[in-house]
Amino acid sequence: MHQVFFYLRRNSVKLIVLLGAIFFLFYLFFFQTHPEDRKELETVSVNLGEVRQIPWDLKQAPIQVNETFVAAVHGSLTSVHSFGSIDNSNQNTLLDKYYCEQLVCYLELKNNIFFHNKRKVNAYDVEFSLIKQILKDKAESFTLPILNDVEGINKINFKNLKWIQYSEISYPTNLISGIKVISATKLQIKLKHFNKYFFHKISQGRLPIVPIEELQADYETWKQYPIGFGKYKVTHADIEKSEYLLEKYDKTEKIPDKIFLFFSDTVNGDINMLLGNPLRQLPKDDHILVLSNFYSNGGFLYNYQTELGRNENFRKAISFALDRYKIAKASHINEIFPEDQLLSNSDWQMTYRFPRSIQKQNLKKAKEYLAKVPKHLWQNKIFEIPTYWEDVKHIYSLPYIKEMHKQLEELGLKVKFLDTNIEYDKFVKGDKNTLWFTGFGISFVSFDPNATFGHFIKGSYFTYEQPNDRIFNSMYEQSTKHYLEKPYLTQQMSKYFADKNFMTVVMNQRMSLSFNPHKIVSLGNQYNGIRFALWELKLKQ
Repeated sequence: MHQVFFYLRRNSVKLIVLLGAIFFLFYLFFFQTHPEDRKELETVSVNLGEVRQIPWDLKQAPIQVNETFVAAVHGSLTSVHSFGSIDNSNQNTLLDKYYCEQLVCYLELKNNIFFHNKRKVNAYDVEFSLIKQILKDKAESFTLPILNDVEGINKINFKNLKWIQYSEISYPTNLISGIKVISATKLQIKLKHFNKYFFHKISQGRLPIVPIEELQADYETWKQYPIGFGKYKVTHADIEKSEYLLEKYDKTEKIPDKIFLFFSDTVNGDINMLLGNPLRQLPKDDHILVLSNFYSNGGFLYNYQTELGRNENFRKAISFALDRYKIAKASHINEIFPEDQLLSNSDWQMTYRFPRSIQKQNLKKAKEYLAKVPKHLWQNKIFEIPTYWEDVKHIYSLPYIKEMHKQLEELGLKVKFLDTNIEYDKFVKGDKNTLWFTGFGISFVSFDPNATFGHFIKGSYFTYEQPNDRIFNSMYEQSTKHYLEKPYLTQQMSKYFADKNFMTVVMNQRMSLSFNPHKIVSLGNQYNGIRFALWELKLKQ
């Protein structure tokens, strides 16, 4: 025993060197030879859909893409938590206080919010962001329906526009009489009529708060990448490939370091959104979720430039020909639900939706209505139906599209649904197409039932989809003024809109997604999947 101890003591230096070498090799193998693996663990890849998009394109990006991107990069005026029951208020928000005294509302900014270009956000940035789409083209704007409560929104006069210099930056101001900057951190907004959800409406992703100096003269094109004050900064964008890299702005925050956004019908991410295509092959271990929230309706819009589009009998024939229940049953993961009104039969919208059952198919009645339409307008003609349906790249991969095709042909119409063309986002002047299959996103922050109806009123982004119906216009005006205390006005408007088939609503769609459980431990607190809070993701360590 003494000899063994003597031997170990005499060779202790060699033993220490040997153990050190073994530890060093272990360190190299597990910590140094796999730096890319560790980077992969820090990056979350998110497939936002099959059809390629530019996430910051406010006109063309669908609601879930727009809201998710804007929330992550641009932040929000107010906390999402104030609109729902789940607290994910760790989102970067701009307003410190916001309140109304009768018809005069005040917005007070936090004093320590900076854009990613390291400039402090001020009240003129807010005014500019609210009006910038109108500055470019009043008729091409989503702004008017969102700000329809603001005094002066219907009396815009560009002669009133002024330019002021603040902090060495030129800002346009005074375009809308109801919006006034009081100081660097305070705005005043006068309303035409009271709306307790006004702050909800202006917190939508369609109106992100942006720094004017980072935009080109058209107020739409970024000089490089979009810049906001959100938790993530855009560090790379390949428009051609529709690939975008976001990196967390505050390196000390315990949120995923990088978010890789892309669009593909073949490649899967750690998170995949919108799973309506049964042909799409997901990793076998992925967890699939169909969230409870409706994120979009779906149906047929009509081109009121055309004689058929203006023909009420034609529109009614299409509506009665459709078996909405059978169409919904053809959905892949039960993400589709039958509907025939613009307002959904769920959640807060039920208060304003006309209380009646969803219309059932009546093919006999449908054919009777079609027989009243001049035959030369529809007989022996093939109706090409453009689609704006970002779920899939190939529209006939959706079983419920095939079902609609079949039902329209049973009516006596020859139809062909076209794959989604992201550039075809509305009817244009001289458009010969009569039908267009698409849907309107259901905002999760705006509890205003008139918001979607506003797309069918003069001044909205859509021009030839509007019926220009005097009675409907009057009902809309009354509803926007009194819907809070007189919800029956909105109910009657919803009924009139559905009876006239100004849009033939067919369905509501729920948000669906899958995620990789080997990488993502938790999705965190998500208000819903429309504004997906990327910073809430919890990754395996």
